[in-house]
Amino acid sequence: MRHRPRLWGRAVAAMAAGWLVVAFAPPPQAFGQPESVYTLYYRFDVPPAVVGIALSDAGTKRSYNGSLRGTLGGVPVTDAKYTYANGVSARAGGGTFSMTTKAGAVRNGQILMTNEGTQTTLLFIGTYLGTHLSFTIAGAGEQVGGNGVTAEGLAETGFPSHDRYIAAVQEAAAALPQATRDQIGAQADLNSRLVREYLQRSSPR
Repeated sequence: MRHRPRLWGRAVAAMAAGWLVVAFAPPPQAFGQPESVYTLYYRFDVPPAVVGIALSDAGTKRSYNGSLRGTLGGVPVTDAKYTYANGVSARAGGGTFSMTTKAGAVRNGQILMTNEGTQTTLLFIGTYLGTHLSFTIAGAGEQVGGNGVTAEGLAETGFPSHDRYIAAVQEAAAALPQATRDQIGAQADLNSRLVREYLQRSSPR
C-alpha cells in the first residue's frame, strides 16, 4: 500500500466538520521533496488487528486494536500501537495511537477513520520531534492490516528542511551515548534518499 502527503490541513478541516470526510490532494509531480512541505518516508508491517464488538441502543460498534513495525524517516520504530472504532455511522470514526522511534515518541496521537465500503482509511495525526506529523494507512474492507501486509508512503511534517529534521533528531538523542547518537543520525540522514526513491517508484511510467 502506498500513500501520499498533503494531509495536515485537510485533517484539521475534517476534525472541524465532525469527522465527516477526509480529502486527499493529488500527488506531487517532481522527484524529491514536495515544495513547501518536508516529508518522512515510512514503511510499516501491519499485522492483523484484534476486533471487538459491542452492542448498544445506537447499534453495533466495532473496535480494532493493532500494532505497527518498521521505520519512520529512516529511523526504526521501537513500539507502535493503535486503536480505533466506528462512531454513530459505520463509515466514520476515530481513535488514538502511540508510536516511539529511536529518536523519540509521537505525542497526542489521534486517528480519523473513514470507510467507503470497499476500503478503510486511517489518518494518523500527532506531534513528533516538536512538529506535526500526519500519515495514512488504508486497507480493504472494514479494517487495515493482515498477514504479510506492508504500508509505505510519505508522512507530512512541519519541518522546513532536511537539515531541520536532522537537527531535531540530534537534539532528541542528545542524552544517548555517542555511538547511539551517531547511528540514529545516520539513519535519519537516509530519509531524503528514501523519499526520492519512493517517488521514483510511484511515478507513472
